[in-house]
Amino acid sequence: MVIHYGETLIELLEGSTREDMKPKRSLGQNFLNNIGIAQKMASLAEIGPGDIVVEVGPGKGMLTRVLLGHASRVIAVEKDDLLYGHLKHAFGDRDDFSLNHQDIMAADLSLLIPDGAKIVANLPYNIGTPFIIRLVDHACRIASVVVMLQKEVALRICARTGDREYSALSVIVSAGFDASAGFIVGPNNFFPRPRVDSQVIRLAPKTSPIPRDDLGLFRTVVTCAFHQRRKVLRNSLVHLPGIDHDLLAGLAREASIDLHRRPQEISPEQYHLFSKGYGRHRTRHFPE
Repeated sequence: MVIHYGETLIELLEGSTREDMKPKRSLGQNFLNNIGIAQKMASLAEIGPGDIVVEVGPGKGMLTRVLLGHASRVIAVEKDDLLYGHLKHAFGDRDDFSLNHQDIMAADLSLLIPDGAKIVANLPYNIGTPFIIRLVDHACRIASVVVMLQKEVALRICARTGDREYSALSVIVSAGFDASAGFIVGPNNFFPRPRVDSQVIRLAPKTSPIPRDDLGLFRTVVTCAFHQRRKVLRNSLVHLPGIDHDLLAGLAREASIDLHRRPQEISPEQYHLFSKGYGRHRTRHFPE
């Protein structure tokens, strides 16, 4: 398969055909076929000499080639057996390329992602949300994240308090990152064509993220609040383990939360204050 972009000619599939590299729906595979999009992603990530980049789901290697043209080292993680073989054949003899044959959702990210690395990836749709949530635990070690996701997911991640798309995902990601929208990518830029638009976003680590030890209860509180987003908080947060209406009212006052409001009206900072108070209560009454 040969991709033309302006004056650039890139051989992507040496000895491969579209038939033997057929995308697997079970893995959410949609292969990027426009190198201009890959170049825009590298530009948004500000990849340069000295950067180490981790790419998740490199597929046929279009974005990989662009990243290798800018970074000092690319660490690629590919689950698919056939694509792993193709990538090893195409790039395996390069000293600036490392290829891991594993499922990123089962990988130990503390070992896989070097401190100060940048994450750049066209993520398979089926792992976009859980992978981004996993990255929150490592935000303090990551330089930046530029990923392509289903547009609907991207909008939720980038939403602010009170926005229609503001959700539990928005709040959880905000624990470690400041999210900003990049550019929209239409279905015609992929093979096979997805039925939805994609969007590239950028995640910048916060200077003061929520401490990792606080993240578990923070997620518990946020998930409980948004479980039924049309309910007011008084009727949702009361279902947290070990809480009653009197305790709920006290914790809400500490966090300046109006319990008659709905979850999408509460800021991440308020959720964090609430979860810290809830954690202190649990420590006092349910010591380990």
